[in-house]
Amino acid sequence: MSTEIFRLDAACGGTLKRRAPGYDMYSDIIDPASDFDGKYVKCALEDMSCFKDKEFSYVRCYHGIEHTVDPDRACAELIRIAKAGILSFPPMQAEVLFGRADHNWFVSVDRGRLLFIKKRHPSYGIPRALTRCELNVNFEWEGGFEWQTVR
Repeated sequence: MSTEIFRLDAACGGTLKRRAPGYDMYSDIIDPASDFDGKYVKCALEDMSCFKDKEFSYVRCYHGIEHTVDPDRACAELIRIAKAGILSFPPMQAEVLFGRADHNWFVSVDRGRLLFIKKRHPSYGIPRALTRCELNVNFEWEGGFEWQTVR
């Protein structure tokens, strides 16, 4: 990879997400639309072996971590490839009320670490328009972070 790449926008979703301005490279598990602008690598969060250790100064994972099959591997990979970053995900309350079937995990922040709880039942599917529930939790980290997975 070029030394000019500093910021990665990484995801692991089922559809092409909105691209964040100001990022040097994008990754996801799907093929990008034909009008995709920017450098793009197809890979899952659980296996980003195409990137070197600490290749990125910052990684953004916007609503991707809850889609992963193995959050332990995904978290380890994010820490391996980046010096710092932010993970954004739906709060547990929102996931219970109107979460998506392709979300595999409830994610929350517990005493400064991420907590992943395996979803065992579908969410209620209440339309989001009927509530004013906050849909985004941001977890920023630098140098690494701790997490726990409950299967």
